[in-house]
Formats: sequence, structure tokens, C-alpha cells
Amino acid sequence: MKIYFLFIILLASSKFFAQNNMGKADDVARISISTYVSDRVGNLTEEAKNLLVTKLSEITTNNGTGGSKSSSRFIITPQVTELTKDITPSDPVIYQYELGITLFIGDGVAGTKFSSFTINVKGNGHTETKAYLAALKQIKPSDVRFKKFIDEGKQKIIEYYNSQCDFILKDAQALAGMKNYDQSIFTLASVPEVCKECYEKCLDKITEVYKAKVENECQQNIAQAKTLIAQDNYNDAASMLSAVTPDMQCYAQAASVIKDINDHKCAVSLGEAKGYWVSHDVSSTSMALSSIPSDSKCYAEAMVLAKEVEKYVKETEKRDYEVMKQEMKNEQASKMATIKAARDIGVAYGNNQPKTITKTTYNISGWW
Repeated sequence: MKIYFLFIILLASSKFFAQNNMGKADDVARISISTYVSDRVGNLTEEAKNLLVTKLSEITTNNGTGGSKSSSRFIITPQVTELTKDITPSDPVIYQYELGITLFIGDGVAGTKFSSFTINVKGNGHTETKAYLAALKQIKPSDVRFKKFIDEGKQKIIEYYNSQCDFILKDAQALAGMKNYDQSIFTLASVPEVCKECYEKCLDKITEVYKAKVENECQQNIAQAKTLIAQDNYNDAASMLSAVTPDMQCYAQAASVIKDINDHKCAVSLGEAKGYWVSHDVSSTSMALSSIPSDSKCYAEAMVLAKEVEKYVKETEKRDYEVMKQEMKNEQASKMATIKAARDIGVAYGNNQPKTITKTTYNISGWW
């Protein structure tokens, strides 16, 4: 839950700095574009593929858009076409390639292509691999045409989200209505900050969807906890409610169930303590008493037994009971702190945080 709230707070705080003046280079520059080279690209060896990745990364970095594959849904990706291939009759033979390199900028998650640009490069070498590499080395990241291409791509990204905002909000609302909250949040979080108006609308909707997600999961966990209690599985029932916090609407319901769990645990632990105390097993009796929640209904009775144990220890074993009692208090405090910490942790967003793309491949179907 802390992860979610931190994400929402960060988004909310940044909304006041969002810009959408499409003529300003510093606004569009904030769009991060990652490099992605598909296995479907041409007839590339691993060495050629790595060289192409390096070239594209230099292009994005030179134009202020560089990003790792895990930091952006927007990508620059190439397709390589062999335009000509010649082999000289010399000894040794020389391979000559002319390649068409087409670059695409688009949304690698939604699969939306925004712009494309093609350059031709030539290279030769005594092997096909060397000729291919020689051609790719002719790609000059400093070429001013790349800057124009990337600026055009970023402008189209902004225009796309500004024009599609109503549809994005409706899609997110529909997903939330089907209780597909994670995808709904992900959809809303995909809008770039530079699309100010749409970005701010999505921030408001993210908060709304997140609260609905948390409350829905809370109700599910309460129902599951009650089922587990009916099966006499109180430990797992308590675990189901460990993420519930006082700020949730369902907290009162959850607290009632937690009280039932604590009362049961109190009764069990007190029964164990009394059983141990029959044989004056001080250590086991104390351990059983230390596990009794302070807000359970038998806590007062447990303290009566604790005083009896204290008296016995002082009178018969001459132990420093104050030390033992402090240890018991420390253990109880540790247990309560653990429970509180657990309640502060919400259900994570799954394997995909809205702010992060962890895909190893992108959706570029139909781009060429």
C-alpha cells in the first residue's frame, strides 16, 4: 500500500509542474524514448544487432530522450532491408551491401506507431558480416535529420494523447467497473506529463480507481477471513486482514473480525498458560501469556495469572522477575509492531507497477 500511495503522491505533486505548450522544446523533451531492436529485424547477427542498439541509443541520448527499456513505453525501433547485395569477382571477394534503415517511434505497449524515417547506408567487407557492420557504422547519430524525426515523433505522441483523452478515461472507467483495477491504473498512468489537461484528469481518476481497488480487496479479504475462521484457521484469517489500515472504509468491519480473532487467540493462549501453570512451568506460562493481545476480552484475566506467576517467582525461585517481565513486554511490543507494520502494507500492484514497464518485448505488430 505504501508503494501505491507513494506513486499517487508523486504523480499528484508533479501535476502542478506539468506543461503542455507544444511549441516549447523543454516540454516535449521530457518524453523518454527507449531503444528496442526486435528479433524480427532483418538478417542481423548478434554483433550487428548490438551495434544497431548502440547507434539508436546514441541518437535518443543526443536528442534528450534516452531511456532504458524499463523506464518508457515509448520506443524507437528499426527495420533493416537489404536494398542491394553485390559480390565482386576479385580474390578475395568483397561483399557490398546497401541497406535501408527505417526507424519507427511509437507506443510499444499499445502498439501505436507515431512516425517513421528512412535512411540508406552502404558498406563492404571481405565477409557478409563485416559488410553488414560496415554499413551500419555509416549511421551517424549526430545527423540533424534524426533530431527532426524524434521531435516529430514526440509532438505526435502529445497530439495523440490530447485527442484520445476522453477515450482513455472511458476505457479506464470500464476496466475499473469490471474490477480490473491494475490495468485501469496502468492505462491512466500511461499519459505523459506534458499532456497537461489529460494528465491531470487521469491523476484524479487514478486516485479514485485505486481507492476502489483497495476497498474491493478489503471486502474480499474480510469475506475470506470469515471463511477461514469458520474453518478454525485463525492464523491465516489474521493474515488476510494484515493490510487493512484505519483510513479504509472497511476498517470498522475488519476491526470487528480482528477482535474475534484476538478473542479466540486470547482464549487459546490463556488456556495454554493455565495448563502450563498447573506444573508451575514459569517459562512456558509466560510465553503463552505474552502472546495474548492487550485488546482481547480475557486480557484482564491473563494479567491476574501473570501476577500470580510474578509472586511465585519472587517467593520461590528468587528470580529477577522485573527483567523477565520486561522481556515479555518487549516481545509483545515487537509482535504488535509487526502487526502494525503489516497493516501498513497494501496489496501490491501485481508484477506491473503503473509507473514502470517491465516487458522484455514490445508490441510493434503492423509497424512494417
